[in-house]
Amino acid sequence: MAPKKKKVGIKTKTPEKVQIGDVEDIEGIGPEYAKLLKKIGIKTTEDLRKQSLVQVTEETDISTKLIYKWQCMADLFRVRRAAEEYTEFLFEMGIETVKELSKQDVDELEERVKDFYEEVKDKPGWQAAIKKLPTRKDIELWISSAKELLKVD
Repeated sequence: MAPKKKKVGIKTKTPEKVQIGDVEDIEGIGPEYAKLLKKIGIKTTEDLRKQSLVQVTEETDISTKLIYKWQCMADLFRVRRAAEEYTEFLFEMGIETVKELSKQDVDELEERVKDFYEEVKDKPGWQAAIKKLPTRKDIELWISSAKELLKVD
């Protein structure tokens, strides 16, 4: 019997596992952009994260700024419990990479998250994206997951 192919999807069972999602799980990548990315072999968040920014820009004609944002979000997507729902939130707060997240102080980040949440919660587009304010436990988990990911990289 042939081994089963692994399904691409969000993996959250253990902090050691890298969360991987479909490229369309990244905020802002809809079917049209996904089609362009898939044409050059980018199907998952990990594929996007690992590709050269210049190469993706040249091969898709998508702006460098947009590809950069998506690659940052793909990097943050790997963090447990931050995947999908909070990657854009963290990016817009100025935390663009797992490395940056790993250096955060829990107390300071918790305060920044609360302030930023209050600032954006009523803005159009954010209501659906952020269902609830991340808890201190969530933030602690993000930071510890980021530190674990850096050990693996």
